[in-house]
Amino acid sequence: MDKETEITYMKVRLFRLAQKRWKMDFAHAGDIFSRYHLYDYIDDMYEEFHVQGDDVNLDELQEYLRRQGVGV
Repeated sequence: MDKETEITYMKVRLFRLAQKRWKMDFAHAGDIFSRYHLYDYIDDMYEEFHVQGDDVNLDELQEYLRRQGVGV
């Protein structure tokens, strides 16, 4: 599998896991991911994220949002 495909799968997986952890419907989670550029952040952090577990990556996304003033 090429890197771009791996990144796409990671984005989808983290979105679905975030939805579950944050207890949000698809539209609300999508709005947060879009508004705060989480997909771009995942692109930027891929090298770190692909060697960590999903829970750690979700924690990192939450910390990124917290720094933006967003509580999830």
